[in-house]
Amino acid sequence: MNAEEDLLSVPPEDGYPEDGYVDGNAVAGAMSLALGRDATTIVLQCAECGDRHRVAETRVYLRCPGMVVRCPACSACEVLLVDRPRRLQLTLMSIRKLELP
Repeated sequence: MNAEEDLLSVPPEDGYPEDGYVDGNAVAGAMSLALGRDATTIVLQCAECGDRHRVAETRVYLRCPGMVVRCPACSACEVLLVDRPRRLQLTLMSIRKLELP
């Protein structure tokens, strides 16, 4: 292993994966608070590509101002969740349909 390969194998210092996202379970608690129901059962349909997926299958970026939820198929920004003083702001963006079973 050369020095470059050795550096690439070291996990980022902040604990996040190198690709910068975690799965949708990271946002399920905050979405449950905002929507008043269990977010793990919510199914989203992307307005960009039409893919249907559960919140747990999305890609969540936490290094942003707030939590950015992206489609696992096309990476379209579907939800922006921002924790503000005394309120939680949930902005639905590129979602064709949100199913609450």
